[in-house]
Amino acid sequence: MKRSSRTRLTAVVSGALMVVALGAATPAVAGTADGAGAAGVQVEEVGSAAPVLVADLAAAPASVTATYYCAVRDGQFGCTNGAPGDGLVVAELYQHAEFGGWRVVVFNPAYSYGCSSGTGDNEGGANLGTYQNAVSAVKTYNHCDVRLFDGNAKSGAATGFIDRDNNLGSFNDRANSFAIS
Repeated sequence: MKRSSRTRLTAVVSGALMVVALGAATPAVAGTADGAGAAGVQVEEVGSAAPVLVADLAAAPASVTATYYCAVRDGQFGCTNGAPGDGLVVAELYQHAEFGGWRVVVFNPAYSYGCSSGTGDNEGGANLGTYQNAVSAVKTYNHCDVRLFDGNAKSGAATGFIDRDNNLGSFNDRANSFAIS
């Protein structure tokens, strides 16, 4: 598979669909992710009997001011091309605690069921670019988990794998990149 040379997010603002490029971020901070969840992030499962599609999240709650989309692919890093109606939602990243402000809907256009079990695989990820150091809450769907990193390219300190957290506590406004598993 060919990796995209540019990272993109698609936004729906006031009913208009537009593509915005993520801005260049600062260089990655050297470090390793320990996986121990030392940041104190709470983990709570989000259950769903049916697969959650991007279209299922089209009607944003009143607390959401804008929605951006990021298509991820297995084994690849970065947002890739993908229409927001394709595939399954793997995560939502929110600007404010309690799921408010803007949100980034992360989806995989190739999925019809969801993520595989366990957290040892690579089901995509991306740098947050323009949205770095601004994520305060996370939800995941379709058996997926997300891990946040304070450096670019999945480097630096990291949370454990999160299913749902309405307030990232000590990791609030620190994420520069994420990984899906």
